[in-house]
Amino acid sequence: MTTNVASLKVPTRRKPIIRRQTRYMLLLYGALALLLSLVVIAQTASAYRTAYDLFQGIAVVNSTKVDAAEEALQRLANTSQATADYTALTSDTPLYEQAQNDIFRNFQRYRDQMFVLQSNLQSEDEKAAFTVADTYTYSRFWRHVGNLMAQRSDLTAARQEYLFADAQLRTRIIPALQQLEALNFDAMVAAGQRAGTEISQQVYLLAVFGILLAVGLTVLSFWLRGKVRRILTPGIDIALILGWLLILVMVFNLLALPTQLTQMTNDAYFSISGVSRVLVQANQANRAESSAVIDSDRKADWYKQFDDAVESIQLRICGQPDCMQQTFTAPNRLSINSQAVAGAQTISDANEAIIDNIRPLLAHLTYGDEVLALEKARLAFVDYLKVNAQLREKIDAGDTTGAVELNTGTADGSSEEAFNRFVNAIDEVRTVNQQVFDDIWNTQREDLPRNQVLYGVAGYLILMGLVVAGVVHRFREL
Repeated sequence: MTTNVASLKVPTRRKPIIRRQTRYMLLLYGALALLLSLVVIAQTASAYRTAYDLFQGIAVVNSTKVDAAEEALQRLANTSQATADYTALTSDTPLYEQAQNDIFRNFQRYRDQMFVLQSNLQSEDEKAAFTVADTYTYSRFWRHVGNLMAQRSDLTAARQEYLFADAQLRTRIIPALQQLEALNFDAMVAAGQRAGTEISQQVYLLAVFGILLAVGLTVLSFWLRGKVRRILTPGIDIALILGWLLILVMVFNLLALPTQLTQMTNDAYFSISGVSRVLVQANQANRAESSAVIDSDRKADWYKQFDDAVESIQLRICGQPDCMQQTFTAPNRLSINSQAVAGAQTISDANEAIIDNIRPLLAHLTYGDEVLALEKARLAFVDYLKVNAQLREKIDAGDTTGAVELNTGTADGSSEEAFNRFVNAIDEVRTVNQQVFDDIWNTQREDLPRNQVLYGVAGYLILMGLVVAGVVHRFREL
């Protein structure tokens, strides 16, 4: 009888011990869940901050430097073009004063872009290229332009000063600016390629900690079911659902970002930069044309420079020599001419090297309005080439007055009119892509900080509160 009583009292003594152990385990699991939640919050902040910095680096830092370098090239070429017009025109023509104003206006914009570049120089190669461009701009190019203006009454001396300025532009300044632009563009491309890897690494760490937390809460929920004989523990169960939901939403949200970065760089910005480079070459062609009028004794050299620039323009737009003679749209003008696109996509290695290994614009059409803008540019460019042929006839015939009028006039059928029409049309391509680039950046600039706060901070703070509520709730019942 005594043995039976002793055997009945053993479970009674062990029950408080088991309950205390269960409570300790519940507190330990709850504390681990809270600690892991803090780790997830920290990793979420790191992931979203990394993504934000990458977007900002490409959209603000890298693109600003590339834009500044390319615009500096354009503005200095425009300055030289205005100087050529100023040299060729007589003071009694309405465009004479406009050309003079254009010299100072474009040069001031060039200075503004050089200031932007100087403020963002990083590598030694960038600094060296900038120093060359900046030094020769002021010590040579602008000095000769100033001498030209001072000696404008002596046309021979003025033309000589223009040729001196142009020589410095072609041999010193433009190559340095092109090197600076290439360095910044390559840095931007590298940043875009690196971004996917960096974001993926951050997402991987976030997924590990977030899933570990969600799995831990799931295990805790089922463990409690066996301890308290309840189907649900509201705080813990809601926390585990929220944990799975938050981590899945954040992972899918962050994994979509490399695609957005690719769209910004490979789709939009490649076209933006491609258009800028086309405009740089177009300005050089236009300047060479004006130089042939001013310096007809060396017209063969200027014709060669014009033809080289024209070849570069055509390769940059459609990838083949003389491809601008072929329409870019189908007969209904509503669809793309697939043959023209195929020609751009099959550009030879030699021709691709001529255009800095940048894909032709027609080979990478992403948005519907691009092909129509390129077709408008093509038509204007064909007209421009026709006017250039007429201009050469006048130069060859010694008709300087007629050549100046055809070169500097703005009426229909003039070189300047066709050139401006080409510039406006090709710039529409940049506008389309710039809008996409800006829209993606503006969206991510708002979404990334908001999602970090919403999912990574508020969401997990709520989850932590639910875990505390669930632990307290069941602690009292154990």
